[in-house]
Amino acid sequence: MSLKTSKKTIFRKNTPMKRIVEYVAEADYKSYREFLKEDFKGRCGYCDSFYGIVKKDYHIDHFVPRRLIKKFITHKHLENDYTNLVYSCPSCNISKSGKWISENPDIDLVDEEGFINPCSDNYTSLFYRDQTGAIKAVENNKTATYIHKELNLSLERHKVTWNIEQLVNLIENIEESPNPTLKETLSNSLLENLRTHFELVLKDDE
Repeated sequence: MSLKTSKKTIFRKNTPMKRIVEYVAEADYKSYREFLKEDFKGRCGYCDSFYGIVKKDYHIDHFVPRRLIKKFITHKHLENDYTNLVYSCPSCNISKSGKWISENPDIDLVDEEGFINPCSDNYTSLFYRDQTGAIKAVENNKTATYIHKELNLSLERHKVTWNIEQLVNLIENIEESPNPTLKETLSNSLLENLRTHFELVLKDDE
């Protein structure tokens, strides 16, 4: 059961705001993991899935991929440059991998296809969520369609994660209701999602 809404829903509420980190050539990009987690508020920069729901180690994605950085000595700094790092769920990082629309690290769009940095408001405007919580590309937008396809944003896990988060928030914030079965209905829906997609096993299931 999905948590259906009556209309289109915004893709994400906030655009990630990254702190300014002085570039240090000797730094290891992995050392910035906690900074990224805080700046992205525990959310994947690409699909907006919340770390607290997914409960897997999030990855650090290089927006300009490492395979391309290694080809250009002029861009070697991007390996450890905080501005090039994105907090990413495993699914999105694996899907993006070394993909880039060109073989030039400075050219991220070709004929409106390519990647847009998720720390941009423009990225937010490329997508919306439908009545079931699924991520959809804005119609007739080549950039949105490209990113949606290359990052596999149509995967069920992105919708399910969003639904679980909404259900948890509703259950936690629900007040007394004239409908005494409302909380029970929401709780059952939450458990259904957890059982189906996270292999949760309870005593009642055995």
